[in-house]
Amino acid sequence: MYRKVLLYSLISVFLMLIGCNKSVEEGPYAGILMVDGEEYTWQGEIENNEFTVGEKIGEVNKKVEIEGTPKTNYSSNILEVGEGIFLAVESNKVIIVKREGGSYHQFKEDG
Repeated sequence: MYRKVLLYSLISVFLMLIGCNKSVEEGPYAGILMVDGEEYTWQGEIENNEFTVGEKIGEVNKKVEIEGTPKTNYSSNILEVGEGIFLAVESNKVIIVKREGGSYHQFKEDG
């Protein structure tokens, strides 16, 4: 009886460790937007009027897998097709995206 309980306990612990290991491998991915051959990384939702929406330069035209890296202009791994892409008035290193829900998110140029 003791051996069965010990065996089931060890199997349970082993299965939990395997499950934890998988979630670490899948981990979070950076949100990327490709514009004019440059990668822009997601910085979050714009709060407190941190940036002003400038000229519209396009729309997201392709969504790749979350773990993928966008390769073509106006493609992203987190944005939906059709979401508007704008320049930020305050910085040429920041792109603003108007999400389908009406919120605005900032992406900063890598490099």
